[in-house]
Amino acid sequence: MNRTAVNALIMVLTTILAKLLGFTRELSLAFAYGAGNVSDAYVVAFSLPTILFSGIGTAMLTSYISVYTDLQTNEPGEEKKFHNHVITMSFCLSLFFVAAFLVLRYPLVRLFALGFEGEQLTLTVNLATVMILSLLFLGVGYILQGYLQMKGRFFAVGMVSVPLNIAVIVTILLAGTNYQLLGWGVVIGYAAQTLMVLLVARRSSFHYHPELDFRNRNVKRFLLMVFPIFLGKAINAINNLIDKTIASLLSSGVVSVMNYGNRVTGFVTSVFVVAITTALFPQMSRLSAISDTRHLKKTYVTSSGIISLFVIPISAGLMMFSREFVSLMFERGAFNAEAVEKTAEVVFFYSLGLLFFSLKEVTINVFYALQDAKTPTVNSLIAIGLNIVLNLLLMKKMEHRGLALATTISGLITLLMLLFCLRKKMGQLGFKRLTVSLVKMVVASGLMAAGTLPLYGLLLEKLGKMPPALILSVLVGALIYFAACVLLRIREFGMVVVAIAERLHRKKPA
Repeated sequence: MNRTAVNALIMVLTTILAKLLGFTRELSLAFAYGAGNVSDAYVVAFSLPTILFSGIGTAMLTSYISVYTDLQTNEPGEEKKFHNHVITMSFCLSLFFVAAFLVLRYPLVRLFALGFEGEQLTLTVNLATVMILSLLFLGVGYILQGYLQMKGRFFAVGMVSVPLNIAVIVTILLAGTNYQLLGWGVVIGYAAQTLMVLLVARRSSFHYHPELDFRNRNVKRFLLMVFPIFLGKAINAINNLIDKTIASLLSSGVVSVMNYGNRVTGFVTSVFVVAITTALFPQMSRLSAISDTRHLKKTYVTSSGIISLFVIPISAGLMMFSREFVSLMFERGAFNAEAVEKTAEVVFFYSLGLLFFSLKEVTINVFYALQDAKTPTVNSLIAIGLNIVLNLLLMKKMEHRGLALATTISGLITLLMLLFCLRKKMGQLGFKRLTVSLVKMVVASGLMAAGTLPLYGLLLEKLGKMPPALILSVLVGALIYFAACVLLRIREFGMVVVAIAERLHRKKPA
């Protein structure tokens, strides 16, 4: 297994650990406040710092890696000065965002919570006013993560959300009616998160000297990429925010339901998509810098196939057992049966689009590696428009289910558009073999479903308890899927098995 594959494996494993802690955070919120006015206010307030800056922060990270890699390859020595400029710029931008929000906090909060009034609106504004201070740490933290990716320190990158989740969980459980403590927990968490990556970066020869020159041509290259990458990278977050904003027009608790449902499906994309693409992006950027288009296309198609190998059966599993998974994760405390049912419906419709979201994420990263930010930008704008129109059309009859389905449909349409543009840009992508593999994966998932559903019913009847019946059914379903992969000779499954075997063989003592 080459180093890039090892990094991808590290990212997957560490992201699983970090996301499990993230689920514990959601469980804590559901246990303490259920799905009501306080949880809705907290969800919106928590979303504001990340929505206002995480999109542009992620764009800066992506642009930073792309330009930094190009400078390392073609202009050695220039990357150090560029590095100093970007960190200084990131902190200044964070200060600007904090100041702007404090001045415009009421209209901004109302923009993202159209249905909030009275005490709920006031609570949301108060929480957001505290939480926005986390931007002072969030901005620089993104660039530090980019630096660690360049240095191959993917364990720290995968665990970056751990300090934040711990701080948030503790404050949720301690807060009670002291809602201000909820806000300060987020700020403390982001501060601890940035401190962690800084300490790791210092061990990787990190150096920084305050420096900022907008006339520097590499800074100009960086800035020209940041805004369009921001729109392209932020598409999922923006669509989720649109869902929550329109959801605030529906009945109380729908915002929280959409958030919990998105957390369930977001776990899959974070583990198997974002984690793998994070490990692959520096390699893609290096291949682009040396104009090795053939290997870049091969890397793209292979990574798409491996991601699909896991995402397709997981999507099927979430659709089959959406209610059971939501009940197992959230049904306790104030989170009642009605909230379980609504959240499960959201999970079902989001799961329909998991493969589309996954392949779209990989495809967008290829464009960024090629330093083409225009195409994903146009695609993102189209996706946002589609999502709004579909939300308004489907929410009338389907309510929260329609909001989730709208996101799935817009994801499919814009993925097809991206693939068409990439083929025009790079020529034949080699998707014929991948398409065959995808069909086989769907067949294997169908066999898994055919065996798992009746088994679950039988185990539930015999055991009388849902958790053990569900866990045993999932384990058997996984075995059926992997056995089907062997029988159908799915290429990507063989690649994963060989890679794991090579890694284990290398660890054996001589």
